[in-house]
Amino acid sequence: MYVTGRERKILELLLEGEEMTIKDLAEHLDVSTRTIHRDLKGLDSVLQASELRIERTDHSLLFLEGEVGQKEEMKREILGQSFVDYTSDERQLLLLSKLLETREPLKLVGLASELNVTVVTISNDLDKVEEHVKNFDLELVRKRGYGVEIIGDEKRIREAMSHLIMSHMDEIDFLTLLGNQASAGVVINEIAQQLLGLVNIEGLAKIEEAVREVRTTLSYDFSDDAYIGLVIHLALAVERIRQKETIQIDEEYLNQMKRMKEFTSAVSLREKLERNLDLVIPEAEVAYITGHLMGAKARFDKDYWLEESSLSTAFKAKQLIEFMTKRMSYDFHRSNRLLNDLVVHLKPSIYRLQQNMEIVNPFTDQLESDYPELFRLLEDGIKHVFPDVRFPKDEVAYLVMHFASAIINMEDRKPVKTLVVCSSGVGTAKILSAKLSQQFSAIESIDHGSLFDLKQKNLKEYDLVISTVPLTDSEDYVLVNPILQEKDSQKIASAIRKVQVSSQLEKKQENKEEIQEELTWNALRKSVENTRNYVDAIAEILDGFIVTKASGQDSNEFLHQIIGELAANDIVPYEPRIVHRLLEREKIGGLGIPGSSVALFHTRIERVEHISFTVHLLETPVNLGGMDGGMMEVDTILLMLTPLEPPEESLETLSFLSSLLVEEEACTEALQSKDEETMERYFSRRLHQFFKTKIKGDDDHE
Repeated sequence: MYVTGRERKILELLLEGEEMTIKDLAEHLDVSTRTIHRDLKGLDSVLQASELRIERTDHSLLFLEGEVGQKEEMKREILGQSFVDYTSDERQLLLLSKLLETREPLKLVGLASELNVTVVTISNDLDKVEEHVKNFDLELVRKRGYGVEIIGDEKRIREAMSHLIMSHMDEIDFLTLLGNQASAGVVINEIAQQLLGLVNIEGLAKIEEAVREVRTTLSYDFSDDAYIGLVIHLALAVERIRQKETIQIDEEYLNQMKRMKEFTSAVSLREKLERNLDLVIPEAEVAYITGHLMGAKARFDKDYWLEESSLSTAFKAKQLIEFMTKRMSYDFHRSNRLLNDLVVHLKPSIYRLQQNMEIVNPFTDQLESDYPELFRLLEDGIKHVFPDVRFPKDEVAYLVMHFASAIINMEDRKPVKTLVVCSSGVGTAKILSAKLSQQFSAIESIDHGSLFDLKQKNLKEYDLVISTVPLTDSEDYVLVNPILQEKDSQKIASAIRKVQVSSQLEKKQENKEEIQEELTWNALRKSVENTRNYVDAIAEILDGFIVTKASGQDSNEFLHQIIGELAANDIVPYEPRIVHRLLEREKIGGLGIPGSSVALFHTRIERVEHISFTVHLLETPVNLGGMDGGMMEVDTILLMLTPLEPPEESLETLSFLSSLLVEEEACTEALQSKDEETMERYFSRRLHQFFKTKIKGDDDHE
């Protein structure tokens, strides 16, 4: 049985036969009557298990009803509980949780009493809490005689709550809780248990069931952390709605969300939750759920990344790869998955960040510790490539995982020379060594040693040191249980990855000049093939470039006219499905480029044999959806078409052209000139510069 310090004091008073009103209790404990109501509600389930209940007299006096024997048993159990001696970090977590949940001033005296510390300690803890809430644009207000509370936008309060739970609760425990929420045998660590007080545990399973049903209707899947994050968000939303705390959004954002296909799924989710939980969910909440569904989107099929991610995202990912390649002297371009993986990850990530919907990475601290240089350089690279988007450390850590994985998968994995240390260096070490050899193929050489042998051994000769006892003279080792539990295996696997990534980066740095000078036969062949692909891509664009006039009252009309004219010029075959695919792409999201009168239509289609880039001037402007979600007037249509499986160099060339539309004012000026010769001169010059940089291996397209 768990009760808070304040709930314990209420029980002690009632068990002593005291009859008090709610107001009396509030004054006695120095809290509000609203807080007492919440505490009494929390005590109901505790007392029910002991066949006790809190009743009221005609004069609203509270008293404890039940058998004398049950009261004595409860008294022994309550008095037998000792105060928990929380660490400072734990106290700060609990303070943050209480302040986020309460939404009313709390007295420092009451908080100090509940956590069994002094008011001075609570005041110091609140300094740390204040630093944390600033990350969510929230304010911690402290006034003498008033108390302390957190104020700010309801949306940001929920984000802080969600971050708090996801950061300090083990995913396995969470999934166990979902599967056994009605069981008293579920064991969760005490801090996580108190953090879960922010949500209704009984409703959690119903919410997860509704999400699981809607999940099957989506065309994409969630990662586990995104799935759990969505369930937690909904649980928080339900609890806050019941407390009459709802979010407010502007009409423009609501209309933007309504145009997204995820909105239909969000409506379906609302209907299930309203039916299962007996509450009314406002439309603003549906829009916010839509944002979470979009943020949780995860594509792993490379055939979709041009269709459903903007070309500029692909180009930005390529820029990040170029940045890291130059800074680390390591050719990340050799990875056949990194570009696609980054595009898949960055599109929903950037959307989440723009909507202030941050997620939690449980491995952030470990990744920053294991790969400090990679982490630091990626932070620099992100600022360089995405100057207008703030990436928190949790998001940077996910990118570190992608780049570290690319390094490991591209190289022949280094055999890890390992030293196993135990107290004697004999029996336990040999048993552990046998288990290591069975579990980790990367470990090919194992030496044994005792604590007394360490002074005679040169630890620098080993890639990895694993010990069953703490080592006082070394910090760079992995401490494990001799029986090698699951958590130990995870620590060792992480250490092996760190060794393999570090060794490859060190090797590349040491041989930097030699690598730049030496070209193997296969490398030369690959370089020539890449160059030829760039030449072919640029030639296809130049051969098919055309500027035409078009008319139509909507996308369907002018696209049919455009495709017909391109077919007449033998640039593409006449294929009505091209128009259909372009219209489908438009439904996914706006194609108008903000700050211009230009819209970019693009798709892949079976019968198209070559990539093409064409410009079409509308005789009468039309209103189309913009990439920023708003409506805009468009008088120029850019059309990019590709085969289903174009070479990577073709996609990169189109990505480069699309980035010019967003990043270069000169591109906008050339398009606004409406002059075909001006456009040809601009795009041919930029494509020439692009080609030269590809030959040089440079990323600066100026």
